[in-house]
Amino acid sequence: MWRKMGRVFGAMLGWGAVLAYILFASHLAQTHRAEQKVEKIIVSMPDSAETRRFASSEQMRKHLQRSSLKIEKQLVDSVDAVKISEYISRNGFVRDADVYVTYSGEVHIDIRQHQPISRLMCGGLNSYITEEGELFRSPKGAAYYTSVVTGCYTPRFPRNYEGDAIGYYDELIEKENDKLGKLGGEFALLKRKQGECNKTKSKLKKDSRKPKWRSQDKHNRLMVSISKEMKECDAEIMALKGKREQLKKRQQLIEQRKRKLYERRGDFSQLLDFVAEVGGDSFWSAEVVQFVADTTSTGEISMRLVPRSGNFIIEFGTLANYEEKLEKLRKFYDKGLSHIGWEHYRVVDVRYDKQVICTK
Repeated sequence: MWRKMGRVFGAMLGWGAVLAYILFASHLAQTHRAEQKVEKIIVSMPDSAETRRFASSEQMRKHLQRSSLKIEKQLVDSVDAVKISEYISRNGFVRDADVYVTYSGEVHIDIRQHQPISRLMCGGLNSYITEEGELFRSPKGAAYYTSVVTGCYTPRFPRNYEGDAIGYYDELIEKENDKLGKLGGEFALLKRKQGECNKTKSKLKKDSRKPKWRSQDKHNRLMVSISKEMKECDAEIMALKGKREQLKKRQQLIEQRKRKLYERRGDFSQLLDFVAEVGGDSFWSAEVVQFVADTTSTGEISMRLVPRSGNFIIEFGTLANYEEKLEKLRKFYDKGLSHIGWEHYRVVDVRYDKQVICTK
């Protein structure tokens, strides 16, 4: 029995010593952290290759040093990691930023950049676009190599817009839907007022019938009042009809704007899909260096491609069935240009079904 009690007591002492060590170590760590100051800022940007980057780790570190944020030589516990992350994420090319502080006084900032599929230099824009449709302005001194979209095509976005490109169109469409909803309420109000006027007119018509017991003089006096009220009702009904016509015109204008927004959204989405398709193909991503986007008389996007090889321009046309056109063009590259020569033609036209028309 005494031996068993000794083992229990020994175990309790052992666990007590472990707990005391943990509490002591925790106290030391807390004391050290409370006194530790930031000694170093380490910025990591793993996707900042020389030809595919918007900023280097060193540039971002200096950017932080020039900011109003106080980091270096500050107490570790006073460093606001969330605030630093939010500050860095203001740069449109930053996809996300993780910030954490070590006990040794190092602030680690891991930054991941957006990977654009093209640069939009059309319609007054100078922005990059990702495959997910994220639009952000070109940073100063950026050295990111990618294809370029130029031409007369003008997207809807303001020049300084950054964010979800397709979502921008969706927001504009939603605003038009809200306007339609308000118009619906106005239509309902006019309909209710018109219904009240019609009820009043029906009552007045009923009152205009002379009962046998009413004298003619009294009925004539009553008819003067009824006639006046009838005219007022007719005037109000006409006014309500005019307002209803105005609402219909406003409704038509809103519907027209909605249709245009849907068309612009569809055009841009199709452009995005096409550029992503080209950029995702090892051959075409290396061959196509510039997209020249114009707008046809029907409002569709018409495309010309500037290839790296040769001195010719590819007349691609609208983006309808662009997969078939790319396949047709690839076959012409493999079976035609490789034998004829890259300098033989000035224009290669793939706009027409099952044809490749070349102009010297």
